[in-house]
Amino acid sequence: MKLSGREVSIRLEPSYWEGLAEISEREDLTVEELCGDVRDRMEQQGRHSSQSGVSLANALRVFVVGYFRQAATERGHARAGHGQGRPFIATPFDKVPATSES
Repeated sequence: MKLSGREVSIRLEPSYWEGLAEISEREDLTVEELCGDVRDRMEQQGRHSSQSGVSLANALRVFVVGYFRQAATERGHARAGHGQGRPFIATPFDKVPATSES
């Protein structure tokens, strides 16, 4: 990926790339533009705080989670079946574990 004309390698799990693609589409940006914006904001915040050394990959993970958390509503959680003591429903971990018969 190129950010500000420089080739950059970012390692993220597939679900984060999918999240970035969804956000980019919704916000009418390319993934490269969105990643560049996150990097720029991360650098600006780094200049104004004692936090430094945060990787772009970690900043992108925090951004994706924060973006979707802001969009989560009680109605959306209810529609997804959340709040019923089954936190893994509709997630990549929503698999019934194999049980062993004794």
